[in-house]
Amino acid sequence: MSQFVGAAPLSVEVSSFRAPFDTTDADLIIHTSDDAKFAVHKIFLAVASPLLKRFLLSGSSSPCPPFEGLVLKRDGDLAIIKLEEDAQTTERVLQYCYPFSNPVLSSLNDVQAVLEMMRKFGMKGLISRVKGSLLQQAFLEDQPLRVFAIAYRYGLEDEARIAAKYTVRQPFFTPYVEELEHIPASVYHRLLQYHRKCSIATCSLTADFSWFPSFASRWVWFQCDDCVHHPLSWPLSDGKIYEVNAWFIDFMERARNVLRERPCGKVVADPFLIAECLEAASGCLTCRPAAFLDLSVFVGEHFAVEIDRAIDTVELDIPF
Repeated sequence: MSQFVGAAPLSVEVSSFRAPFDTTDADLIIHTSDDAKFAVHKIFLAVASPLLKRFLLSGSSSPCPPFEGLVLKRDGDLAIIKLEEDAQTTERVLQYCYPFSNPVLSSLNDVQAVLEMMRKFGMKGLISRVKGSLLQQAFLEDQPLRVFAIAYRYGLEDEARIAAKYTVRQPFFTPYVEELEHIPASVYHRLLQYHRKCSIATCSLTADFSWFPSFASRWVWFQCDDCVHHPLSWPLSDGKIYEVNAWFIDFMERARNVLRERPCGKVVADPFLIAECLEAASGCLTCRPAAFLDLSVFVGEHFAVEIDRAIDTVELDIPF
């Protein structure tokens, strides 16, 4: 008996039965909107979709409840379903219904089409298997607002909360995405509120140095007496007050400006942001040899980490 170890290729001739859904002992034919056909077994769809189970196993001539775009007919003992979904989406959903490996969903449009078909037919158990495809790193990095809206629409709370954290890595107002049409305006408003709260929480780190590590006073911007100092002095976690070189305060002010728009640890590690301050530090014979290393350690091991920790304390106040 053959075994299926992966998803079937999608490049199959239209109007033919699509392997591996071409078995001769099938008791159901699925006919898609683009004229592809799949020979399948009712039992797999009945298990995946309680909404289809009554029709598929009872011999009824119409589904209960009725589905938009679903046409049913019979040819003897063989049931035939005409769907409004296309072949690609149908095949992927069938691969989830059968004991195959999950299909590869290479775009958010693919993920959304599969989720929508599963929602339509009440395949709640299968929706959970699509979660990993939604949280692909490329999607989160490049299209977090779309990921958030899709996750919220289909009731994937954990995935929506993860995506929300990625939305703050982009500017406050991002370009419109169609997925916003499918979530309430109140949810989008609360997402913007979350972004603003993250900005406030992270910006506060640039004006209060009490979170600096206990050895922070060793960094060159606290040690150098040759540079111009900022007019204010700053308390550290050791309880002492220190003068600070003006070029470092300039770096923190620049960091505050970018954190207002994009509150995440990644933005303060921008080489251009760091380079501007290192250029100022290079004019000092004391700071020049130590500034790059000290600032790199500060940003990479402490500042960015503290920013992300501050974001973790901000609550996403959205009901699911």
